[in-house]
Amino acid sequence: MTVTQDSPSPGDGKNAAETVPDDATLTEIELYAIEVVETAGKLVSERFGGDLDVESKDGNGANPVTDVDRASQALITEMVEKRFPEHMILGEEDAPKDEPAARDFIWVVDPIDGTTNYVNGHPVYAVSIGVLHRGEPVAAAVWTPWPTEGGFEIMHARKGGGAWIGDRKLAVKKPSGDEPHRPKRGWLSTIPGSLRFMFKVDRRLRGNLGEPRTTGSAVYELAMVARGVLQYALTGAVFSWDLAAGTLLVKEAGGIVLTPAGPSDQVVGDWAMLDSFAPKFENTQKTTKEMRALRRVVLVGAPEVVWFVSKYVTRRRYGPVRRRLRRWLH
Repeated sequence: MTVTQDSPSPGDGKNAAETVPDDATLTEIELYAIEVVETAGKLVSERFGGDLDVESKDGNGANPVTDVDRASQALITEMVEKRFPEHMILGEEDAPKDEPAARDFIWVVDPIDGTTNYVNGHPVYAVSIGVLHRGEPVAAAVWTPWPTEGGFEIMHARKGGGAWIGDRKLAVKKPSGDEPHRPKRGWLSTIPGSLRFMFKVDRRLRGNLGEPRTTGSAVYELAMVARGVLQYALTGAVFSWDLAAGTLLVKEAGGIVLTPAGPSDQVVGDWAMLDSFAPKFENTQKTTKEMRALRRVVLVGAPEVVWFVSKYVTRRRYGPVRRRLRRWLH
């Protein structure tokens, strides 16, 4: 059941504060998201290392998609539509020719994040389901390969309910000592390979980024922040399906999520909190299109570390010629 002041109609522009899902609703969604992501994860893992039908979305060998990506998304879609026919799916693969009008509940799906790793037999990838309510993440389930008896783990969360693996509550990694805000040497962090091109890194942070890695999967990186493996993660510009689940996991594990501030954000500095994937949510096709096209950089981790890093990492500003050159190079 969803508690509302009154039922919103398509295009009425009501925001998430005016129609709030109760905890029983979110619990039901969270538990089913776990079931769905486990089923999809089994499908994906059973095909790992085998023969794959691989295509390139860009036509140049980059940005691959496999028959397993599509099968995973189709399976997730079928399961969600059967249980919650009033909800909708926004997935990475096979976007419809005509986007439907956005519904209040949207399951944002990445059937395999880290497909390039997956294709090359590198077991750093994830299956991700993030459920949004009028643009705000409210439930999440992420399946990752893991050296346990079953060969995988599922991290899950709902808004206000904490982040969990089974009955173990997750917490972000919090440095201690004389400078608890500063990234700690010897502790892992992830940064994009294009860090220097995308950002200016102040000299006071150079050499103090922790032990930086690049994994090839934003979903995996955010999940590792939530479970306390990484002290923080800074991503490249990634899509809603790369972020919807992981950002909620991080928040429910005690972390924060920042994104480069836009012109309408009332902040001081270069970063703002990321709370919604559709701040001006309406039940319209425009909202769906904007959510599919949205790309964000995020900086996530323990609050004191994230605020410290954000102080010394600022976006580079490029003119049109440099932007075209960057697109050509990448």
